[in-house]
Amino acid sequence: MFLLRRSLNARVGFTPSAFCAAIRPPVGVLQYRLQSTLPSNPPINAELIKNTDNTIEGEADRWIAALDELDKELAEGSFSEMNLSQQGVSGVSYQQLMETMQNKFEPTAEQLAEWESLKSVPIPLKKDEVFDQVVNMIMRHGKKEKAHKILSRALYIVFCVTRKDPLPVLKKSLDDLAPLMIVRKFKTRVAKAAEIPVPLTQRQRIRLAWKWILESSSKRKSDDIAVRLGQELVAVYKGESTGFQKRDEIHKSAIAHRAYIKLN
Repeated sequence: MFLLRRSLNARVGFTPSAFCAAIRPPVGVLQYRLQSTLPSNPPINAELIKNTDNTIEGEADRWIAALDELDKELAEGSFSEMNLSQQGVSGVSYQQLMETMQNKFEPTAEQLAEWESLKSVPIPLKKDEVFDQVVNMIMRHGKKEKAHKILSRALYIVFCVTRKDPLPVLKKSLDDLAPLMIVRKFKTRVAKAAEIPVPLTQRQRIRLAWKWILESSSKRKSDDIAVRLGQELVAVYKGESTGFQKRDEIHKSAIAHRAYIKLN
């Protein structure tokens, strides 16, 4: 079959290139078709452009005239009533504005009384050391903003329960729960090590108290850590936390070993 088709093509003189050349349209026809299919540009409205130019020029002329009038008023010193606000609102003249700027402020009797009452009130600090220390102890993997939100929510729960400023409640709870000293072991030249009570700094006391609060809050039923911390802080504030037992045990041990205390 292949040989028969090849012999017929050879007799007729048919080739694929010749067939393509036969069906290809002339170049002029293709160019005409391409030109006819392209979208024609719409005619430009010269009158519209002219009106737009006139509007812009008129607006610019009005601005220049207003600036010239203002410059003339400033040079002569005569200020007319000009509205400095929106339409329908009473205006303020330049003369009244300048007189108001030259007048000195004189507080009223009520303002002076309020100032006298607030003189003794201390200005609150921008940051609280206890709050920042607790946030740093809550923080994990450097996520300080998350720890800040957790403590803020816990303090909001404290406020909802106690109806008091939560930050003083937090400080009071930590101060009540924190031990004053701990017992540490020191090596001696004999076989038995000496157990000596050592006083704690304020930051050490807060760290130990917050550690006990975290341990007690982990035993609560809520899945939210902020809720657990809020409930535990309320319990510490009311004196019902289990951390007080640990504090009492440390104090009893310190009292038992008070003979080893050395006062320089």
